[in-house]
Amino acid sequence: MISTQALSKSAIFPVLLVLVLTFSVACSNQSASDADSGYGSTPSITSSPTKPSSVSESSTASTPTTLAQSHWSAIAQGDLTKVMSQYSESPTLHWIGGPLAGEYQGKDKIQAVWQKFIKAQAPLETTITNIKTTPGDGETRTVKALVTFNNGKNKIPVDYTLVYKSVSGNYQITEETWKIVKP
Repeated sequence: MISTQALSKSAIFPVLLVLVLTFSVACSNQSASDADSGYGSTPSITSSPTKPSSVSESSTASTPTTLAQSHWSAIAQGDLTKVMSQYSESPTLHWIGGPLAGEYQGKDKIQAVWQKFIKAQAPLETTITNIKTTPGDGETRTVKALVTFNNGKNKIPVDYTLVYKSVSGNYQITEETWKIVKP
């Protein structure tokens, strides 16, 4: 028979573990959104196309930071439908560096660029560091990070900027900047 003391200790541990993990994620998200200049000092997040990020999407799916992480994950997975799902009606993609360099306006042109990239590079692993989310005018939020895409042959470090605007209560990408940085 299990003693009451042993039972209460075994029941408390999982609750404490959940509280500690929740607090850790909350602190991580807080520091990312409260950084005041440059990139924040947020810990890096590494994921592979077959392994989802450790952030729970069910509780934070509508935040620009989590949407950005989902966008980068979709790129890594080569999931064109998910990549395109966050764009507004008239988005702009600024691609700086590499063979796809250029400015692309509209979903059709952006989709064509992502098709080329995914065909040539996916699947990829991602390492995301220094995420910073800042508010803009009205319902606009900007998410910046250093995102490194790696397929084993190519390592592509990208200074990434996504501008989200709330449209009918949902954040959508209005502007995206993919700037390849030299390692």
